[in-house]
Amino acid sequence: MSRNKARQQALQILFSREFHGENDIQYAEREILESDEDAVVEEAVDQADQAGDVQEDVREDDNAQSVDDEADYCSYLVTTTWEHVEELDQIISSLSRGWKLSQMDRTDKNVLRMALCELNYPKEVLDESIIINEAIRLAKRYGGPASSKFVNGILGTYVRTKA
Repeated sequence: MSRNKARQQALQILFSREFHGENDIQYAEREILESDEDAVVEEAVDQADQAGDVQEDVREDDNAQSVDDEADYCSYLVTTTWEHVEELDQIISSLSRGWKLSQMDRTDKNVLRMALCELNYPKEVLDESIIINEAIRLAKRYGGPASSKFVNGILGTYVRTKA
């Protein structure tokens, strides 16, 4: 099971919601999930084939469980983040001195929203450092050159002031 992959999918969906109309969203979201599910299954089958001694039916069950877990976590992130987007945006605005929400990179903003969602509305209890590290990884991969520092600064400040 890969929480990182679920976070990547959720980020893509949340990002797409900023550009598409309501009727376009469902198609785009379904397309993101289906393409990622296929890639996960193919990668898991390749890894099992390399091991050589795994039976076909066991591989299929494990792959299906992994995809289901990722889809479930992705769904939680998208649904919960979207339900609380105004509250999460207020938190981001209060911590980002000198930056208006409208000026922020959309990737950075959505990475922050998801991390704050996981911190405030956890599906399962995770250490804060794990959530922050995952957000930084996403910012490095999908954001601009300074995204990871920006995300780290906002989330670090939030965790310190929350305690």
